Amino acid sequence: MNELRTDLPARPPRPAHRPPGLPHEPAKEGAARVLRHAAELLQPRIPAFAESALTELRGASSYYGNPLLAPPDLRESAHTALECFVGGMITPDRMSESGEYAWHTGGKRAEEGVPLQAVLHAYRVGGAEIWDTLVALVMRDCPEQGHLMAFAANDVWSHVDRDTALVVEAHRRAAGRLPEDDARKRLPLLKILLRGYTEVTRVSAIAVALGLPLHGRYAVMLLRGGDAERSVTEPSRETHDGMELHWCPQEEGLAVVALLGDRSVEDLAAAIAMPPGLRGGISTVVPGLMELGRARELAELALTSCSADGELARLADRLPGAFILARPDLAQEFAVQVLGPVLEADPVERDQLLATLAAWLDCQGSTEEAGKRLYCHRNTVLNRLRRLERLTGRLLARPRDVVDLSFALESHQLATRTGT
Repeated sequence: MNELRTDLPARPPRPAHRPPGLPHEPAKEGAARVLRHAAELLQPRIPAFAESALTELRGASSYYGNPLLAPPDLRESAHTALECFVGGMITPDRMSESGEYAWHTGGKRAEEGVPLQAVLHAYRVGGAEIWDTLVALVMRDCPEQGHLMAFAANDVWSHVDRDTALVVEAHRRAAGRLPEDDARKRLPLLKILLRGYTEVTRVSAIAVALGLPLHGRYAVMLLRGGDAERSVTEPSRETHDGMELHWCPQEEGLAVVALLGDRSVEDLAAAIAMPPGLRGGISTVVPGLMELGRARELAELALTSCSADGELARLADRLPGAFILARPDLAQEFAVQVLGPVLEADPVERDQLLATLAAWLDCQGSTEEAGKRLYCHRNTVLNRLRRLERLTGRLLARPRDVVDLSFALESHQLATRTGT
């Protein structure tokens, strides 16, 4: 067992990438070489292996197996963890990256409210899957050296144990920094509701666990941008001006679930400070916890309608735009149908006509006010509007035609801004 066997029957020449057997090679050095070779074989297979490992984890863990409870970045996190771990076996100088990522994961999952036992279980399942796959790759590629994996086991499992210990310690430290009345333990339940879970019995149980009424006036706010994050030392539940606010981290940005009481969405908007780098969207009022998933979707539509950082859009003020964003394909088709000849005009003329129509609509149909906004004479505005009427076949004196032109213009503007 201390040397590679040299009395095996003759075999066809090995491909250049396979590790040659070295006579009288110490077992420890041989094990390190074969383990590195196995890691090199695994590295290009990481995407497929990550999916297989996730399937195993979902089957073995009731927490990660529940798509409503599992962290939304689970796939990306598993892929990164595997890249770090396998990369460290190929290049020992990189092995610290795996430990650093384990520390990051432990702290992040604590802040998200994921139980320590679930995180620990995930790392143990992942370690077992890695070891089984490494052994299988060696036995398939160079079975005559498979016995060396017995010597490599200690190295692999010591790294797994180290990463697991870092996950545990980081989770405990992060959990210890949370406020005494930590509501983050309930964040997974809020996330279930925000993802649209509506089974009435379970939602009733969640309402009891959260201490929230099943029926009530709720709204959801979404915040997104570079600084859309919440410090772990800040409370994830607070009361503001009669409203109960629950801060819930999302895959992108933050969600705020607001129990409004007798307050309005305008009061909610006034209660949240909007730093310059953020954009926000607020849903309309929904009648209970079972509607939080719909409220989140409505807040997303409102947020998407924002045209600049620092803007907080209330869906109630953006309903025409919400219709457009909900079905951008139909909205764009309508814009082409109504404004097609204008959109096909020379770019300079096109932009002038669209800007003039927008200014005229914003100025309540006043050509004089529109001219002031556009820095031109009111007759120039009139000439452009007549040109637009000729191209589109619609008259600004007919209310239905004005509605069509207004909706088509907003459809085109939103499509241009959002790239749809």
